[in-house]
Amino acid sequence: MTVSRAALFAIVGISSFVASIQMSYAGGLGLDWLSNKPYVECLKQARMLADVSSVMKGPAYREASYERGRHQCNRQYYGHE
Repeated sequence: MTVSRAALFAIVGISSFVASIQMSYAGGLGLDWLSNKPYVECLKQARMLADVSSVMKGPAYREASYERGRHQCNRQYYGHE
């Protein structure tokens, strides 16, 4: 097989793959919460408190503390976890 024929097969293969992909926008990512400034500030405060408390209680406590703070923010601003 010549180089030009291999290149042609590669171009056809790539173009058919690209044509089969369905385009979607970021609507599925759910980034609308970023516009809720009080909620974002609540999350920042939860992260800060988790970081500060991990200094006294150890690094293993950090993520558990942040999760509790995040759940509290979710309940406060959205009514769910």
